[in-house]
Amino acid sequence: MAAKHILAALAVVFLAAALAYRKRGGAARTWLLIALIFITVAAWLQWHTS
Repeated sequence: MAAKHILAALAVVFLAAALAYRKRGGAARTWLLIALIFITVAAWLQWHTS
């Protein structure tokens, strides 16, 4: 499996963790930041690799 697909899947997992943490009343900023990093890297790999 390609790294870009794994990173994109992990980004979804971290977004879900942020939503779950936020739903329990916590500050989800760290989870959102991690998800944003994974989304950025996955997008970069999608468009800059063959």
